[in-house]
Amino acid sequence: MEYFYQTSESMLRLYPIVVFHGTLHLGNDKEPRMINRGNYLRGEWGNATAPTIIDKHTYPFPVSLSMKWGSMTEGKAYELESLLPKDKIEKLWQQKDKDGNTLYDYIVVGCAPYGGVAVWLNGFNKSVLIDWLKGTEAAEEDVDDYLMGLSLKDYCQLSVNQDEEVKNNLEKNGLPPFDLYDNWMRQYNYRYVGLEEYFDGEKWKQYDEEDLYFDDLDFDCIQDQRFDGTHDLLHDGGLMKYHEAGCPKRIAVVWYEGRDEFSAYYWFDEKKAPSFFCQIFMTSASEKADIKFRIDTLANKYEIVLKSDMLMEPQALPEEIYQLLVFQNDNELYRSENFAQEDGAWEW
Repeated sequence: MEYFYQTSESMLRLYPIVVFHGTLHLGNDKEPRMINRGNYLRGEWGNATAPTIIDKHTYPFPVSLSMKWGSMTEGKAYELESLLPKDKIEKLWQQKDKDGNTLYDYIVVGCAPYGGVAVWLNGFNKSVLIDWLKGTEAAEEDVDDYLMGLSLKDYCQLSVNQDEEVKNNLEKNGLPPFDLYDNWMRQYNYRYVGLEEYFDGEKWKQYDEEDLYFDDLDFDCIQDQRFDGTHDLLHDGGLMKYHEAGCPKRIAVVWYEGRDEFSAYYWFDEKKAPSFFCQIFMTSASEKADIKFRIDTLANKYEIVLKSDMLMEPQALPEEIYQLLVFQNDNELYRSENFAQEDGAWEW
């Protein structure tokens, strides 16, 4: 079968790349598709930033990917030849939202430091990770044709010098830890659970089902963005079912207590949170887990815990790995002591 889809590059804002050659091979003697150039100045990891091209042509999904690219901040070139799971892509693409609309518009290919390559299906309200691959370092003579007569080192340095933010970050912080993006891209099997417990002054306790206050608690929606470059903004309850995804990056929760509307926004530390998840799930990444929001607005107490069969007891997430802001009827009710987000950061 053939489908209408766009292609786009993606990259990390502070670690730009230049794709010398990026091709999706379609098989069956079909003409390969080039991966359209993205704009790393806008969008986040996993986002499609290439312009939408008005094109009525349909294409089979790719069976393989070939790339050569330069990692500007590393001063290195990489290359990759890899098969892609066409059947998986096709199965996911055929999924629809609750109104019967196609979820995805783009196949996005992103490059991270140290040769990491991610492939996503991306739509406005949802994206999923298809594969996380590793390229190998390319010899300079293999990319000479793209370097405008410069050495690879000079070519990369010239690119870095053209962007003050990238240059300053590299000089101040250097390159990220080698395992950072591997931690970002790990997948876990979890769901979100909340509004089931209250704080009695000493500890968290489960609501009695006969509690009238508990009857007045109603979830409106949950949405999230994750470090693996995926997101779910569908508001269809899917996040409250077990699903495979990366460590959360941002979470928004909206609920009602009687007639009052509440919202909570969580931001997770890019190093500490993925590392914590890796440690917790070290024995089995496929183990089902609940991420439980402990929310008690009457006591103004908040906590997140991980619960699974592999843990003797629910494991509270350390407060230093996330920031929290809570609103009641659009008025600020609570902010964590470490809160340091800019005004309006919750509007995503």
